[in-house]
Amino acid sequence: MSFLQVASWNIEHLSGQPRATRRQTVYALADHIEMAGLDLLALQEVYLTPEDEEVRLFENQPVIASRAHSALRNSDVDAVCYLLEEHSDAPWKYVILPNRASDDRSQLCAVMWDTTRLTLDIIRALDVLHSVDGYSLWDRRPHLLSFQSSIAVYRRNEAGEWQRVLENRGLSIVPLHMKSNYGGVTQNRQVRAREAETLCDALQAINGSFDPSLIMLGDTNILRNDEPALETFVNRGYIDLNNNDATTYWSRDFGESPFDRIFIPANRREFRYSRQYVLRSSDLELHDRFLSDHYMIKMSVKDYVDDADPR
Repeated sequence: MSFLQVASWNIEHLSGQPRATRRQTVYALADHIEMAGLDLLALQEVYLTPEDEEVRLFENQPVIASRAHSALRNSDVDAVCYLLEEHSDAPWKYVILPNRASDDRSQLCAVMWDTTRLTLDIIRALDVLHSVDGYSLWDRRPHLLSFQSSIAVYRRNEAGEWQRVLENRGLSIVPLHMKSNYGGVTQNRQVRAREAETLCDALQAINGSFDPSLIMLGDTNILRNDEPALETFVNRGYIDLNNNDATTYWSRDFGESPFDRIFIPANRREFRYSRQYVLRSSDLELHDRFLSDHYMIKMSVKDYVDDADPR
């Protein structure tokens, strides 16, 4: 039996400050990711760094080559991928997804993955509306990413003999970073409600063109499970794996909130055992200081060729 380990983490302004003043280090970030035992990680609040920046762990050490899938690059994510590969012998790659404004270099979404477990197939910008009822929507434009995993299975050949062969299955991911609460909680609840509607509409419009093993995950900025956005997701056939509002964010200034959530389609057997877990330090202040003001959230999905496999 095989499972894929999938997670999301708002990594709090990664590379958004001069290197000399940053609290985060690539060693702490790599340690946290490695401890989580992941195959795929969606990130929020990644900043772009220069394409030609030379990245080294220490002075006089070799230059670390970029692991980016495209020209959009973050040097700290490059170093984290390098450390993960060094520790596990598994090459990691990442892709940074552009915001609605193509020249925006701050607070972008990204996805990292273990290339020994998953292969990136397609990246598709979703055709969401950016203005409804006078509200500005989806500054962080959502994208759908399609991945393939190879599964070893046993099949009978024409002679009736059992043979071990590799077959592929698909997984679809939509990283989320919805409207924040800055500027007014009541108004931004309404913005998120419309973001949820136009996202579900965009996915429905291309239904059948992507693998239905779909995971939407990330920082929703949703404060409570009575928000209209959640009602929309549920009415459109998705399950909120953080419906009990478990805390996923903490800061000394703003306290606790259940911002980070995973949504999966209802009645899909590959998600039979999927639950949302929250990875947090017992020392919340140190977690906030050295990692992020958000906690990583994690789930697993059955990695079978046949999604109807009853096990």
